[in-house]
Amino acid sequence: MTSTRPTDPVREFVDRMADLGIDMVASLPDSWLAPLLIAIDEHPGIRHVRVTREDEGVALVAGASLARRRALLACQNAGLLLSANALAAYGQHHQLAVPILAVARGGPDDGFYYQAYKGRTTTAVLDAIGVPWFTVTESSAMHQSLDVVNMAWIHRRPAVALLSRAVFLGGAA
Repeated sequence: MTSTRPTDPVREFVDRMADLGIDMVASLPDSWLAPLLIAIDEHPGIRHVRVTREDEGVALVAGASLARRRALLACQNAGLLLSANALAAYGQHHQLAVPILAVARGGPDDGFYYQAYKGRTTTAVLDAIGVPWFTVTESSAMHQSLDVVNMAWIHRRPAVALLSRAVFLGGAA
């Protein structure tokens, strides 16, 4: 069983988030995000707000954007599907920066059949609502996922980094 305690690279990743001005992270837990969420909890400069639905997190991050604060949502790709209406509105109508780190459940690295539809539909939904996205598949590229912060702020819209299991947990499922 893989430990969910954050490793030094994950802690460095959270430090880099703070260096980019991220002072709040909204999240809904997922086992693949556990090391990241623990490291965020332990970081003194980042407020961690746990939400009960991902669309609540989208709203919190959009509100921070209105106040010219940098926040981020960490969730599972199921949350992107749930939040499609809000993401489309914030991007197309309101032009609000909503950076999102989303673990990409349902791919070949996921051992649960009930996650499969998420892997088949997430990118098509993001494309359909005009939300830019990119994937990060290796833990060695973990820091590249933070490009989503600048992408969201430059484009003035939601932007998503889809993360494989390996990014925070390493190894195979």
